[in-house]
Amino acid sequence: MAAVLNDTKALVAECYPKIARDLLRPLLGLFSHCLIACDNDITKFMIMLVVALRTTMHRDFVARTQGELLSGEVPVFPSLPISVRSVGETLGLPKETIRRKVTELANDGWLVREHGRLYFTAAAYQQLSPVREQIEELAERYYEVVAALKAETEAARPSR
Repeated sequence: MAAVLNDTKALVAECYPKIARDLLRPLLGLFSHCLIACDNDITKFMIMLVVALRTTMHRDFVARTQGELLSGEVPVFPSLPISVRSVGETLGLPKETIRRKVTELANDGWLVREHGRLYFTAAAYQQLSPVREQIEELAERYYEVVAALKAETEAARPSR
């Protein structure tokens, strides 16, 4: 499996000029949606991304359906531990900057602070739907680009 991944990475790197446009266009779309969702504050989105990643690693989150998460049935999502300090360390930003932006995100109902930990809310999940949809589109597009590149490479190899 590792050899296949390394081969794929090498192929993507080798053919990057050919596929760059197809990779960058959906990435630009994703960032545009991120900025819109977070009032042109990319740091807020990065904070949400760090907290969301810890949330998606929790077994109770993974056991939920998309419908349950979007319904608000679970108002505050379970998460592996994450704090203002650890978000700051992850992003390489000052703790005070993170604390201030977390306060804004909590006031907006996107995060909950409890006992020094941060939790992602159903409100955030709902309001970030356009961003999640862009991530899904990006994943689909990247899959298509890499699959087509691999197929093209296979077709160009001389038959034995």
